[in-house]
Amino acid sequence: MRFAAVVVLSCLLLARSAPAGSRRCGDDVDGRGTAVPCDCGDVLVSSRTLGHADPITRHACDGPGLVVNLRGHAPAELSLAGRAIEGSGQGIGIEVTGGGGGLTLKGPGAVRAFGVGIQALTGALTAASDVLAAENHGDGFQVAGVGYAITRCEAVRNGHDGFQLRGRDFRVEGNRALENGRRGFAIAGRDADVGGPSGNEAAGNGRDGLAVRGSGHIVEGTHATANGGPGVRAHVSQGQIKALVAVGNRGKGLRAAGHDLLVSDSQAEENRRGGIDAHGTTVRDGGGNRARDCRVGRPCK
Repeated sequence: MRFAAVVVLSCLLLARSAPAGSRRCGDDVDGRGTAVPCDCGDVLVSSRTLGHADPITRHACDGPGLVVNLRGHAPAELSLAGRAIEGSGQGIGIEVTGGGGGLTLKGPGAVRAFGVGIQALTGALTAASDVLAAENHGDGFQVAGVGYAITRCEAVRNGHDGFQLRGRDFRVEGNRALENGRRGFAIAGRDADVGGPSGNEAAGNGRDGLAVRGSGHIVEGTHATANGGPGVRAHVSQGQIKALVAVGNRGKGLRAAGHDLLVSDSQAEENRRGGIDAHGTTVRDGGGNRARDCRVGRPCK
């Protein structure tokens, strides 16, 4: 996925905003179908597809972008529809605080140049797809909850972590974290599916490509290249790491610890501090691991 068209068609049209608002906006703000366009600082209470009628797409925000606090109990969708929400280094671009039956955040579209790009820490975000979080002062994405999905999103040149995700039974697939100041992905919690058939990519981040801790995680298909620390750093129990490709990282390709951890079908090449090093209680070599120096509990098969 690429977001060049979003940046060209939307971001370059932005000018400095007027003072932030605080009114309700959305396609149905009162339960009677009244639609109100969204501006900086507004509270989204229902579904909305952003367009030229929404002032937030036409100028940069001096503070927060949108706060999402849904009315009623029904699920809702915020579609960026190829638009960008841009800030001035402060506040949160899209903050999902609660309400309703959960928000789906749908791209293509961009959230850029805020303090934090997208924040959803109350479990009210059910899914985000095809969204770019770029050049935010802190993290690109901060999400916590149960059963949510982050797919085909990008975090690029954010000051801290690209993706900071925690919770239980969530899915992270087909995403890219590029040139962020700290970690590409920071994963914590239980039973997350990190990668799936499409994997995830972490390249050129200041520290770890992917850092994962907790239990029951399946980390599959990570491509970690040219990161400032290990390609993947893991402290996981009762989990799996498989089909990792780690090339040219300043730390090890894979640095892992834990118990009842299975490592398989992974390769690490040209990493400055070594290839694959996984140790702990009942760390198991599932076979297919390749590196000049490869140790999974004992030297690899």
